[in-house]
Amino acid sequence: MAKKSLVSLAKGADKKEKPVKKPVEKKVKEVPLTPEQERDLKAKAKVDELLQGVELSIKKEDDLLEVESEVVDKNIEWFEEQLTLLSDENTKLKGELDVAKGDYVKIFNELQKKQGAVAQSGGEVDTALKAKIVQLFNEIQQNHISMGRNFVIVPAAFLNRLIMFFPFLQNDKRF
Repeated sequence: MAKKSLVSLAKGADKKEKPVKKPVEKKVKEVPLTPEQERDLKAKAKVDELLQGVELSIKKEDDLLEVESEVVDKNIEWFEEQLTLLSDENTKLKGELDVAKGDYVKIFNELQKKQGAVAQSGGEVDTALKAKIVQLFNEIQQNHISMGRNFVIVPAAFLNRLIMFFPFLQNDKRF
């Protein structure tokens, strides 16, 4: 029996197959890319894709970099159309700018006139309103002068007098 086991051992019949250990892969944490890095990667991929069929050659004449490509006439028509559209849009925008400048000048001049009028009148007060306020002020002042220092303003009478001069105060009356 020992012979059989030696022969089978030599032939490898009794040999049990050992499982092959796979090398342990280290898990690498993926760092999320920033938007700039993603944009750069996409741009590089697009450039590579676009330059696949293009042959760039550097000619040593005049130390200039030249790209050899065929000029397609139908693309020139498209460029001319785009140029015409852009020129029309530019003209339209220049017209709108001129109108806006004119409107701005008008508004600015009106504002300057208003500010000048307000500065002259001592404040933004309607002339009729100003006349009534001056009249009320003069009445109070005259009563104070004529009655001496014992002049007392009765609030209800004073408020009624204000309502007489300024009818819009009737809405706010609480007495």
